[in-house]
Amino acid sequence: MKKLILAIAVAACGGGTSSSPPPAAPASSSPPPPESAEKPAATSETSDVVAQAALAEQYDAGKKVYVDKECASCHGDHGEGNPKNPAVIGPGALPEQAPAQSKLRKGLAFETAKDVLEFVKAKMPIKHPGTLADNDAAAVTSWILSESKVAIDRPLDASNAAAVKLR
Repeated sequence: MKKLILAIAVAACGGGTSSSPPPAAPASSSPPPPESAEKPAATSETSDVVAQAALAEQYDAGKKVYVDKECASCHGDHGEGNPKNPAVIGPGALPEQAPAQSKLRKGLAFETAKDVLEFVKAKMPIKHPGTLADNDAAAVTSWILSESKVAIDRPLDASNAAAVKLR
């Protein structure tokens, strides 16, 4: 019975009537077949998708921090600022050099996300500076920067913020 099933399976697969096993593949040091080469791309693609999902979560958390910590009371509902407080979102937000009238940012340049993150962590919220948890400071910074069209491709944190250029 087993021989009959094997013969049917071989014939169905185009194997003919020979019962000898297929020749063994020769041992070689040649590169793996193309299908193996696709796996790293798929892994990289998967990694990018996971990073984008984590970044979207961080944006959502940042927007929540902005609301919960009442950032809008100084910087506006959309981060647009007002005559007393600077914009944190938009084309004029977060200039590299602090404006002359700036009190909190005096002498601080914003060249990278790290500069903004450190400032937010140390100086915000204005009535309780330095009270944001690291992940909250990173989340609100990530959200503000993303709303200002700064390219961020991974969740922002202290280890990668210096690599994110604002301009």
